[in-house]
Amino acid sequence: MQRPAPTPVRTLLVSDVHLGSKHSRTEEFLTFLRQFHPESLYLVGDFIDGWKINTGWHWSSACDDVIAHLIELAQRGTKIHYVAGNHDSFLRNPAFRAGCMATLPRFEVANEFVMETVAGWRFLITHGDMFDCVEANAQWLSKGSTVLYDACLSMNRWYHRTWLRREQNPHGVCSHLKDRVKRWIRFVSDFENKILHHAKVSDCDGVICGHIHTPDIVSGKSMWYCNTGDWVENCTGLVERHDGQLHLVRTYDEDLFLQLPAQRQFDGNHDEPHSSGTPNLFEDSASPEWIPASAGTSSSGYAA
Repeated sequence: MQRPAPTPVRTLLVSDVHLGSKHSRTEEFLTFLRQFHPESLYLVGDFIDGWKINTGWHWSSACDDVIAHLIELAQRGTKIHYVAGNHDSFLRNPAFRAGCMATLPRFEVANEFVMETVAGWRFLITHGDMFDCVEANAQWLSKGSTVLYDACLSMNRWYHRTWLRREQNPHGVCSHLKDRVKRWIRFVSDFENKILHHAKVSDCDGVICGHIHTPDIVSGKSMWYCNTGDWVENCTGLVERHDGQLHLVRTYDEDLFLQLPAQRQFDGNHDEPHSSGTPNLFEDSASPEWIPASAGTSSSGYAA
């Protein structure tokens, strides 16, 4: 059956696909990716799971299909930005990066990028691992814990096949457990405040990251924190439409839609984020608009 034509969008951002891990939801990711024709695509770190090369490398034909589709997108004019993360930190080596990207002229690799939206907002794009105290000071602990976590993912998938409905998240229990662990890491690391401070120093209005596998859009008085989530537990991605709307696609939860004003109008007093809800970024008439999930497009079929 012929696929529907992909939806043109301005920007597509995804993170933590973990190609090479047996728990990567590669086929679901490819289905999501094929729904869009973005002008720019940001792979926000951990796209390839280099940690698995010596311990359980799993490269399927679906992984080849993903790479082939990215090359096809680039050939059709999409600019692809690859942000190196902790699982694909080998791309932070300039010599390695120059060699492997020589044949991919429309792929650009860096530790971070600055993206300007159609409405004129500047977002710092970075994976986020450099603001995680565990990754910075005890990466051995992070790598060691992946062995236990992989076992948990395998058990969770077996439980899903045996007892749960197909449409339910096969990694739901693990997602909950990982969220609890990451909340502790975020608390100890002061993760959001550090990464937003870095964005402020970079003259940005917010940050878009991955790493902690917790998809969300969080507001402060004058800055935004967006996390694209992952393609292991949550299957989520962030879309910028041509009308400026940001759409966080969440497969197992309601999508989030955010319409930013056409101009940046704030006093410059950036501060720490608070929980998602009624935003208080602006007190003038050009406030960002939260759009109920029912008013936007459902994530079913991943259509924009």
